[in-house]
Amino acid sequence: MRVKYFIYLISSYCILLLGCNNDNSKVGDIKKEQAVKEEKKNSIAVLNSCSYYNKSNAEAVYFFNPEIEAEHTIEKIMKLVGLPSNFTIKRANVENAMATIIQTDSGTFERFILYDQNFMNSVKLSTGNDFSQWSILAHEIGHHLSGHTLTSGGNSHKQELEADEFSGFVMYKMGATLPQAQSAINKFCSAEGSLSHPPKKDRLVAVETGWYNAKNSSPNTNGISGGSTSDVLIYQGKVVAMIIQSTKSGDNTHNKIIGKNPVCKYIPSSKKWQITYTDEKGVFQMMELSFVKDTEDGAVMKDTYGARYNVTNGVNADGILFCQMLDIGGDALMYISFEGLKRK
Repeated sequence: MRVKYFIYLISSYCILLLGCNNDNSKVGDIKKEQAVKEEKKNSIAVLNSCSYYNKSNAEAVYFFNPEIEAEHTIEKIMKLVGLPSNFTIKRANVENAMATIIQTDSGTFERFILYDQNFMNSVKLSTGNDFSQWSILAHEIGHHLSGHTLTSGGNSHKQELEADEFSGFVMYKMGATLPQAQSAINKFCSAEGSLSHPPKKDRLVAVETGWYNAKNSSPNTNGISGGSTSDVLIYQGKVVAMIIQSTKSGDNTHNKIIGKNPVCKYIPSSKKWQITYTDEKGVFQMMELSFVKDTEDGAVMKDTYGARYNVTNGVNADGILFCQMLDIGGDALMYISFEGLKRK
């Protein structure tokens, strides 16, 4: 009797155990189905696309909110070309960066720029400057503005060179030297090219063409470089904007207003820029920069404390004095842009 009772208990436990396993299996299936639905919800179908290098074979991508700097860069580029910023920019699981047209849930077609954050970080790390990242976003904007994403097919090499030329044009407007405007292509693009993208040498020429087109179409009668004039030049502006990117702590501060009413004075006898402004606390500040090197593509200067800066072409034709602080290794730590400057 006891044996029969023991067998009954064992049988009941096995049936219960199997029943629990079946329930867990069903729960696991439900979770998998929910995960698939969630992936589909956050994915977007890619129609016509143009990548920075290599042909994109992605039919659907998953996207995330962009970094603040990327949004700020898109807005600044569009402001420089005088057009509204009507692109949606997203971080995504793409190989590098791409411009694409996407059909939304409402059935409308919208212009997107997608980029891989790890790729962008590697671009900055390899080139040692932010202009390289910005040139890639400018390249993708060039694809959209040139209508390359409206239809599939076409001469892809020609389209890539057109986008590169636009990138070079914008980089000059943003204050980049020619080497800085070309740095991303130099580091990441193939010397031989591919079926979808032209060889590196052609792309470098396209960027150079755009850079010089911007320079020649925006002559600065006040003298772009500090060494090109014998007159004392005084510029007065509206705001002082600063971007800090610490390579040591990883902290990032973007577009912080650190002062108002800057006055930028170039004194040719001493080859110095004297920059004064009122900081956010109402305290008068002065920054003096002395030339270490002055070339057509820009100048290296140092302040009274010994910190070195790359000051691109002094005040350019768009009224911007852009200062990039350099450390011993040449990596950018701080960027200060004095905007809206007009000669007094």
